[in-house]
This record gives sequence, structure tokens and C-alpha cells, in this order.
Amino acid sequence: MKKMFLMVAMVFSLTLVAAASSLAFDNVTPSDAYALATSSPDFYIVDVRTIAEWQWVGHPGKNKAGEGAALEGKVVNISSMIEKKGVLIDNKRFLKDVEERFQDNCDAVLILMCRSGGRSAAAAALLEAKGYNVLNMTTGFEGGTDANGYRTKNGWKVDGLPYTFAGEGYSK
Repeated sequence: MKKMFLMVAMVFSLTLVAAASSLAFDNVTPSDAYALATSSPDFYIVDVRTIAEWQWVGHPGKNKAGEGAALEGKVVNISSMIEKKGVLIDNKRFLKDVEERFQDNCDAVLILMCRSGGRSAAAAALLEAKGYNVLNMTTGFEGGTDANGYRTKNGWKVDGLPYTFAGEGYSK
């Protein structure tokens, strides 16, 4: 009886692992995301940060030097969370907004990006569960913090990839 229970538990565990791995999206670096988005018509960068982060911190795009022009039409801001009274809450329209934006492109591969990779991973899991083909940009736009708390370790900006602010070209 004990052996039977262990075998059933083992099969159940393996089934759970297999089911979980079917929703295991891949992670990419910012440099990989840039290369994919600029070399294939089916890859898009979906920035899930808030509108304020998009406008004032910056976002992937063509800078004043003209670098990043190939990103035109390939980067979109669809916030997975919104700010309400100084607190970030889930954006109830997130799935609907993604669906509306990509409804005519069933081959789209969505590279999810946020500040440092956490919100984008959550958004990637949500979208993948809904059937989207997704990747997560691990270090996001600003990357991780160094020992002093500054975001200087990695990320789109630190990697020297082209970005802009509020529609204005910007070069570091």
C-alpha cells in the first residue's frame, strides 16, 4: 500500500512539473531583445511599465543620434499595472489592451519588459497562460541595483541600447 501511494504521488508530481514547464517562457537579455525586435517582423517589445515611467524614464526607441530607428512600430507601452493614489494596482484592461493591439498578428512574439524584470515576468506568465508566445526581458529597462542602490548593473539603458523620452530623441 505504501509503495502504491509513493508511486501515485510520484506520477502526480511529475504531471505537475510537466504542466508547469509548459508555461515556462524563455528569458532574454536586453541586447537579445533588441536584436530580435529589429531583425524579425514578428517580434515586438511590450513595455508593461506605467505611462509615467515610459515618458519620463525613457523607453526603447530612436535616439537623437538616429540609433534605434529599426524599433519604429516595434515597441508599445501597455501597462500591466497602473498608479492609483500613489499605489501600483493591476490594470484590469491589460489583457484586453494586448488582445486589441495584437489581434491581427497571431504570429507575434511579445518580448515583455519592465524596469528590472519582475513585472514583465508576471505579465509574461499571464499572457502565456492565455496562449500568447512570449519572452521576458530579464533585466528590464533600468536593470538591477548596485551596492549603493543605483541602477548601474544591467538593463537596456546600461547596456547602451537606443532609447528616447516622451517622444523626444535622446542620446546618452
